[in-house]
Amino acid sequence: MKPVSTSATITVDFSRLADHPLSHDRIALFNSGLVTLPTYRRDADYFRRSHPEHLRIDLGWGAEWMPWTREPVTVDGDVVAYDFEETDEIAKFLNEVDVRPYWAYSYVPKAARRPGSDWRTMDDDDELWVNLVTEYVRGAAARGVAIGYHEVYNEPDLRDERTAEPVFYAGDLDDYLDLYRKTARAIRAADPSARIGGPALASVAKNAHWLRPFLRTVVDEGLPLDFLSFHHYGTYGIGPALDTVREILAEFPQLAEVEVHLNEYNSFMIDYPRGGLQDSPLLAAAFAADLDLLLASPSLTRVSWAQFLDSGNDNYSGMIGIDGAAKPLYRAYEFYQAMPIDRRAVHIDGPEGVGAIASADDASAAMLVWNRSIVDVEVRIDDLREDLHVVLLDSTGDHSRRPLGDGPLRLERGAVALLSTQATAEAPSRRIVSRTRVHLDDRSSGAWSDVDEATATIRFGTADAASATVRAGLDLPADVVGEFRASVCTADGTPAPGEIAIEESVAGGIRTIWATFTGAPAHTFGRVDFVADSTAEVAR
Repeated sequence: MKPVSTSATITVDFSRLADHPLSHDRIALFNSGLVTLPTYRRDADYFRRSHPEHLRIDLGWGAEWMPWTREPVTVDGDVVAYDFEETDEIAKFLNEVDVRPYWAYSYVPKAARRPGSDWRTMDDDDELWVNLVTEYVRGAAARGVAIGYHEVYNEPDLRDERTAEPVFYAGDLDDYLDLYRKTARAIRAADPSARIGGPALASVAKNAHWLRPFLRTVVDEGLPLDFLSFHHYGTYGIGPALDTVREILAEFPQLAEVEVHLNEYNSFMIDYPRGGLQDSPLLAAAFAADLDLLLASPSLTRVSWAQFLDSGNDNYSGMIGIDGAAKPLYRAYEFYQAMPIDRRAVHIDGPEGVGAIASADDASAAMLVWNRSIVDVEVRIDDLREDLHVVLLDSTGDHSRRPLGDGPLRLERGAVALLSTQATAEAPSRRIVSRTRVHLDDRSSGAWSDVDEATATIRFGTADAASATVRAGLDLPADVVGEFRASVCTADGTPAPGEIAIEESVAGGIRTIWATFTGAPAHTFGRVDFVADSTAEVAR
């Protein structure tokens, strides 16, 4: 067996665009409902610094092991009473830090259970549970709460591998379809603008047979479905899981505007003891390597990293520790969120496991470099900007920022290097887009689109799919005044063939813009920039 190389050369061209952009909105977060409001408030600055687009929470209503102190619904004779104060407090916190609440409505409060059963078992007709969700959604705006996403339950398919006992939901597929049917319709009636989805599938590998009946029911009965959701833990197997979801969804062309949400994901399999490997730079390196795969899956609209804050209960998978200290993983996520969006060309000559992504704009440049090989590696970076500084995340814990210098960069096995021109990189703090939209006629195409919600910029790329048609859209409040300007270029920035058609409409105080990119050669880049009216105040 030949020895593994201990050196690598990375060549970066900051003047040349590359597929796929480093979306700041696509990689967001998940937390267990076990995390309490005081912990959120303690860690508010971490949200502000990394600025995730959303935080998904499996609310855990009714489960005795969750930290809620009051039931969200109670019944006394003929009187049904609702109490949403505790849930709303977390939603309001997230609204304050400009993170969208993403609620997975689960589990089953006492009043909504079958007599003598536990928090996994609905009453026979599900009516009280559906009414609970309906009342929450209907009154949210009046209670001063904005919810970004509404998901019908959490992991209804999950069964204990040893006993086959239901883990979160005692019903079967037909029961879930009936629950989704009732709840999705009720949410849409309560809030016509709500983004609704499911089934929050726990295991695509084991339970892909849930997806076709679910989607067939949605299509045949005209049910609301804005996003199809599923979960996966562990780097190995995520590629096939993504392929399975994409291929099955592609069988339903009527659902071209349905998003795909991987709304619980972690590069490591579930085994997160306090002080475990997930607290080391190894998970930061795995996260960085997985970015390549996640970003290169155009039909994957949202990812929710599991999880953001340690919840305890034998789960210490958070980016932020139970004591409030940032782990190396958070440093990598925060850095990624602040990198410029436009990706730049990188070539790597070295052992398997050494990787890098780079990006730049008019103001700054950045690189994220990782070593997931089995040896320490000396990395030489060619054609590098002289103003780049480096922060190392490795076993020494030395996170000091220093000039890179002319020599090679030593990366331990499992280490990560953060290189940037900025002394302190910060993620955008506010958004002007209220909703992004997708339309995917061909989910197998490598052509891609991305909407940056902070600037209302739409980016397109054909990748290897010459003459692909790519379509994306966004919603703005109607009082956000400005115009949209389109351009098409090659990787080196010169004008290129291709067209971008822009359609606009206004309804209910919302301005909707759709852009369609067509007729471009392979590896061509399109862009639609929003230029705000300088005489009008942009409402954010």
